[in-house]
Amino acid sequence: MRRVVQLEDIAVPDYHGGPLSGIDAFRGLTALASSVLARFTSELKKRGGGTQGAAHGVIRGTGPGVSFGALIQALERDEPRALRAPFENTDSISGAVWRAFDLLGPGHDDALLKLRFERGTDTLPLHTHLHSDRVIIVLDGRGFFYAADDPKCAHSDDRLRSIAVRKHDAVVFTRGVVHTFTAPVEPLTLLSYHAPFIPLEDIAQYTVADGAAQTKVLRTTDTPSICGVPGWSLLTGS
Repeated sequence: MRRVVQLEDIAVPDYHGGPLSGIDAFRGLTALASSVLARFTSELKKRGGGTQGAAHGVIRGTGPGVSFGALIQALERDEPRALRAPFENTDSISGAVWRAFDLLGPGHDDALLKLRFERGTDTLPLHTHLHSDRVIIVLDGRGFFYAADDPKCAHSDDRLRSIAVRKHDAVVFTRGVVHTFTAPVEPLTLLSYHAPFIPLEDIAQYTVADGAAQTKVLRTTDTPSICGVPGWSLLTGS
């Protein structure tokens, strides 16, 4: 059974629908991701297990006229970026970068990236980002996310966790967590928040886990099924 962590008050600040500029969309998306990361690391500390971990959740609009996709559309409309491959040395993955420094000015060191995994992508090795944390939201498609908190467990099926991900799903993980994505059946498009952003060509940005298995030989840790997520919001009752 998966453990559940409560991350309260996660929202795009002061956005309740309606048109907005690409800069405002970027500001709102980074603020949202930053709050997810801050609350997650706070919960990890409360549990006494340090500040390293990974978790899965859902991010979506909650009322008429409020759409997460509208923020993405505004950002891409006003600040278009071309997806370029390869990404992290994988030809079937393409990416584009929105740096906060470029859009908001000095004093900002984070970024948003759009990543597309082509159908059949299964060769991105298990890896870590030793100097940067991540919040990743699925924009479209389906795939799998894999994670382990100990690099020595990266090639051990019994210690490597996996979960199916689809549109509106989100994962948060701290620096040092071994992870990867696959897209075995259909393309997968992600919005990735980097805190801080390290240039992709910098060797400090990306480290392949020592002795890690290639993702195409990994298996999921759950028996395939249709099931409910463990964290449900109580609407009425005590």
